[in-house]
Amino acid sequence: MLIFKNLNKIKGFGILFYSVAISIAAWSCDDLVDEEPISEIGPASFYETNDDLLAALIAVYDGMQSFYKDQYFYWGEFRSDNHLPTGANSFNDEIANNVISEGNGAARWTNLYLTISRANEVIVSAPNIAGLNKNYLAEALAIRAKSYFDAIRVWGDVPVFTEPVKDLDDVTRPVTDVNTIVNNVIIPDMLKAQELSTVSSDEFRFSKSSIYALQAEVYMYLKEYAKAKTAIENLIVLGTHGLVTTPEAWRDLFYNSNTDTEPFGKVQKGPELIFSIRYDAVGEEAGTGNPNRSGISQLFRGGIPSYLMSPEMEIKWKEKFPTDSISWVEKYPDTNPATTRTVVVDNGMGGTLEEERFNYGDWRFFYSRQNGYNGLSSIEPGEAKTGKWGDTVYPANEDETDVVVYRYADMILLLAEIENELNADGTRALELVNQIRAARLLPLVDEVEFGATKAERLDFILDERHFELYGEAKRWWDLVRNDKAIEVMSPIIQSRGVTTPLTEERLLWPIHNDHLLENPLLSQNAGY
Repeated sequence: MLIFKNLNKIKGFGILFYSVAISIAAWSCDDLVDEEPISEIGPASFYETNDDLLAALIAVYDGMQSFYKDQYFYWGEFRSDNHLPTGANSFNDEIANNVISEGNGAARWTNLYLTISRANEVIVSAPNIAGLNKNYLAEALAIRAKSYFDAIRVWGDVPVFTEPVKDLDDVTRPVTDVNTIVNNVIIPDMLKAQELSTVSSDEFRFSKSSIYALQAEVYMYLKEYAKAKTAIENLIVLGTHGLVTTPEAWRDLFYNSNTDTEPFGKVQKGPELIFSIRYDAVGEEAGTGNPNRSGISQLFRGGIPSYLMSPEMEIKWKEKFPTDSISWVEKYPDTNPATTRTVVVDNGMGGTLEEERFNYGDWRFFYSRQNGYNGLSSIEPGEAKTGKWGDTVYPANEDETDVVVYRYADMILLLAEIENELNADGTRALELVNQIRAARLLPLVDEVEFGATKAERLDFILDERHFELYGEAKRWWDLVRNDKAIEVMSPIIQSRGVTTPLTEERLLWPIHNDHLLENPLLSQNAGY
């Protein structure tokens, strides 16, 4: 089989696997870090053993690292009502204002197709391996399913590659419609992955638990609620994950900081984490653009960040969970806030004493916001950076923050959404909402507050997801999935002076101009 070194010049698809230089230190699971690099080896001579296949699989995960560190958030987070553009970068402003141009770098699919290309090589080669470890094939299938699912959500109809590209003519092909991709690639891949996988849970690799989470995500997109319910229930039955029950444990799921005081350094651990993209610089020199650096701190809390917490988001959060004592006690007279702070007060006799006071409001809000509770009085709504992933700024070439993709609370709240759709009275949906509320030490919800109609309850559940999953690239997809993106975002972007309307067509991204030039069989998405 020939190695086409010039394929890597075809940026539209990034078909690079024939001359892949794999630095295995890029994937730092404990059992994977000692593999030797592979360079300029053709697949026919390379894929002979399970060890060979594992090395190739690591390269697939390496491909995921390259677009989950920023495009994952551009696609699912920053188009939503979570964030306010700052003017620091015009392309980033376009995303927040939903006026994305065809030259916006986040509209490139290069690294996504690179990942698909590498996955294809594993999938096609696996059956030839004697004594195949079927989990490796399951992982490659799950990654390909996830990659194509991300692609259709972002661009709609896209080109499909399910086998290794053998010559340059194979790279240039037209798009395939979404329904065909779903039915012929995504669903078969994720179901086959489930069948093959024997690993119940692995935080940084696809396993039974994360395959079920992927299935739930796909079936929710398709509005096949019964199938999504089955997937989540299968995940729950595994018993591999659960909810954390303290503010500190919740923060540890995300926290990465370079401060010298506790909590410090990378934590990012806990039973809620189903699947994350891991970034680890072990064995490598730091360097800007290295795929082992996520660099997400520059997006969320850089010196001049690209985005700030939106005032709309903050106002809604504080209306639900008041941050002043009078409003809190009036709304939740039977529930004390879960966190406190120590303040020094005058003791009336010329001295001072320490006094514990409640931090009124939702502690998740404080942990998601710059400077926490103390920042409420000093940083106005619309001026706060996101603090969920840490409270200080990492240089991009030092930032190893993992990207959380699937989390147990996400699945429980998705199940609440499903139960609301499938059951008229909302009882089970309310139980699931209160399962999250109880774990978060927040006031429980009664039937009146939850809502009398399915539509009211859906809005309530989406708000619960909004607060719980802020900053995790879920909000935009929640709005799109429930046909609420235009309703929610239009008044917000209009208030910013945006005159281009957000339409159904423009819920998709444009195809980047470079891809159109590289592939004459493509045409621009409608609306652009």
